[in-house]
Order: sequence, then C-alpha cells, then structure tokens
Amino acid sequence: MKTILTLCVILFGFLYQIQAEAKSDWERWVSELKEEAISQGIDSDLFDQLFANISAPDQSVQHFSQHQPEHRITYPEYKNTRADTYKIIIGRRAYKKHQSILQSVARSYNVSACYIVALWGMETSYGRYMGKFPVVKSLATLAYQSNRQAKFRSELLYALHMLNDHQVSIEQFKGEWAGATGQPQFLPSSWFKYAVDYDMCGRKDIWTSYPDVFASIANYLVKNNWNDAEPVMVPVVLPKDFNTHLIGMTISKPVSAWNELGVSFVDGGSLPFLNVQASLIQPDGDGTYLVYPNFKVLLSYNNSIYYAGTVKYLADEICQKQT
Repeated sequence: MKTILTLCVILFGFLYQIQAEAKSDWERWVSELKEEAISQGIDSDLFDQLFANISAPDQSVQHFSQHQPEHRITYPEYKNTRADTYKIIIGRRAYKKHQSILQSVARSYNVSACYIVALWGMETSYGRYMGKFPVVKSLATLAYQSNRQAKFRSELLYALHMLNDHQVSIEQFKGEWAGATGQPQFLPSSWFKYAVDYDMCGRKDIWTSYPDVFASIANYLVKNNWNDAEPVMVPVVLPKDFNTHLIGMTISKPVSAWNELGVSFVDGGSLPFLNVQASLIQPDGDGTYLVYPNFKVLLSYNNSIYYAGTVKYLADEICQKQT
C-alpha cells in the first residue's frame, strides 16, 4: 500500500512539474510575441487585453490540428453532401435576394455572380456558419505548437493589426479552428490582400457587409487570374488505350494537344479554347474532366479537386445552367 501511495505521489509531482514547465514556456512565448507585436506598432494595452484570458493553448484547436479526418469518400459523395438540394435552394434564394449588389460586383470585377455565391455557400453556407473559435486564440495556439508555426505566427500578427486598426471588434473576430474568418473565410493575410471596402464605410467588413463580402470574393478570384470568358471544367471522353500517365494536375497541355490525342466532349465534339493550358482529372467515383486555369484558381481557395469541382457544380445549379 505504501509503495502504491509513493508511486502516486511521484507521478503527481512529475505531472505537476510538466504542467509548470509548459505554463512557463507558454508565458515566455507570449512575452516574446508581445515584444514583436509592439515593435510592429500593436498597442500594448490591446495585446494585454487579448491575452488576458488566454492562459494556455486551446486544446480543441490542438486536437483538430493533430487529428484531421482520414475517411476517404468519393467525389459524388462529397458533392452530394457539400452541395445538396437544400444548399442549392438556399443559394438560389440568396442570389435572388442580393441580385442587385451581386450584379454590380460582377460587372466591376468581371466575375460571374454564380461563382461568387457558390464560394460563399461552400465556405459559410451563405454567411450563416462562420465559426465560433476566437481567431487570436486559434492562431496563437497554432503559432505556438503546430507543424507550420512560422506561417501561423505571421497570420497572428496580421490578426493583431486588424484589431489594432479597428477593422473588426474582438467579439466579432471569430472563425473556424485554423483562423479563417468572415463570410468568405479569409485568413488574416488574405484579408489584407483581397478584402475590399466596396460599400465605402471605412472598413473591409467581411463579417456583416454583403457588398464587402461579395467584392472580396470577386477580388480574390481576379487577383488569382480568374478569366470569366473561359470554362472551369468540362466532362470529356478518352480514346481507347489512352496513356493514363497524362492524367493529373501536374500535367498541363494546350487544349489543341488534348484534341490531337483524341480527348473529346461526351458528344464527340472538339474541345474549346485551343491555346489555353488544361489538365485531365479523374475524381474518385466519377468520370473524366478537362480542367482549365479557372479550376486552378478555385484550388487556390481550397486545394482539393473535390472542392473546386463542387464549387463549379453549385454555381451551375444556383444559376440553373446547363453544362
């Protein structure tokens, strides 16, 4: 009995020492971060206010960063869950409700309003689910302990500047666990690079201003080389004995070259935009598609061919386009 009690005391002391060392390391890290933030012009009192209630990394954020889902689903399964009938119906209603400002933004940026709404729907279900994680706490956790500490430290400092410049309130500054925020789900660096004060209120308000939300999404697309005159992806048929090593996003050829290799529309017609570089993909559980540069623009928003393909599908369904 005494032996067990002794072991428990030793174990408790060991755990207490680990916790104390972890707390000391966190406090030292926050102190160093504060010095860097102040050197960049962040108000000292604001920093203290933000970190007053952050005594340790967020365990929920740590869990999400270390345990990403590994369950493999097919492209049709992904598409049918992320762009189901309900989301399509709500998207059509949202498009109609905001049609005037959407058309204004579409003309200003030469970006299809269908894609603006589709990205909005994919990211936050048309602004209804923006996340509940405090952005500063999430980014501080990831900057302190993750496999991309430097990236998240940079994002955290951008976030502090947003608050320091009164672009968003502390209470409003929430998002998903990895620090993306607002209706378009921008990381702070993306907010600085792409967000737009379209309603000219003095703030780039991607949380509550629909004009700013739509224009920011459009600006993101344009600055990543979106071309509204070109397709995103088209279903194609491959000839017999086609070299399957040519399938994948790493292989890019002019559309004319794909035509010469026998790649064609499902109905047998030639492919359009002959001089444009394009790639072939075969998402799991689905057919073959030729994807154009606009597809890569969507990949820059979320690097998943399932995501990019579903944005295209949702855009078509919202605007009831035939593809």
